[in-house]
Amino acid sequence: MIRSILALIFIFSLSASFATDTDPLYKMAPVSVRQAQARPDLPGNLKVELGWNFLQNEPAPMAINSFGSRTINVSYSYELPIGKFGLYFVPGIGVGMDRYKFDADFTLSQNANGDVSFTDIAELDPKKSHLITNYVDIPLEFRFYSNPGDRKRSFNISFGGKFGFLFESQTKLKYDDGSEMVKVKNKKSYGLNPFRYGLTGRIGYGGFNFFGYYSLSELFENGPNGTADTSNFTIGLSVNLF
Repeated sequence: MIRSILALIFIFSLSASFATDTDPLYKMAPVSVRQAQARPDLPGNLKVELGWNFLQNEPAPMAINSFGSRTINVSYSYELPIGKFGLYFVPGIGVGMDRYKFDADFTLSQNANGDVSFTDIAELDPKKSHLITNYVDIPLEFRFYSNPGDRKRSFNISFGGKFGFLFESQTKLKYDDGSEMVKVKNKKSYGLNPFRYGLTGRIGYGGFNFFGYYSLSELFENGPNGTADTSNFTIGLSVNLF
């Protein structure tokens, strides 16, 4: 899922760059004109975020390695000016892909009745054990630019929130069975909360920002024992592709 989306973004960006770089009229144009033409003719912004996940109030079996627990968010947004002082309302829509890498030798299991539990997989000596959650997100932010006349060369700060709808979840195991490396994926609901919502913030310059997300919702709706109050927060970097 993540690789497919990133591949599409790369192809789109490469196509736009190739189309302008091979145009002889483009090469003859002034720098200011070339910079404007290099941007795809779309009214909004395409943003990619790379972050790291952290859990709160998680039980011991769900302790995670935050360095390996990554987030990739891809969103499209549109800036609506509020007054003439550099303030904007920014609604958007996107896809959020979260990965939680278990630090201990556990994974999640769900039986035919829908009951979810932690399963000890120490005997497999797993190389990796992940929980993966994918969402459709609706971010809503207020953004301020210090130089609204040239937003690409302006400090900016944003605050707001986002709402998400879970559309896919799975566990992923990787272990050596003695003869080959085995990869196992199981797509189930795992008692996860089908909705998420929380606070967002970002600060940066031009199209580059530090961002944060603090969930106000629990990660699980009917999860394994000890996860009733488990939630997450994310910090990372974001870049506007256009």
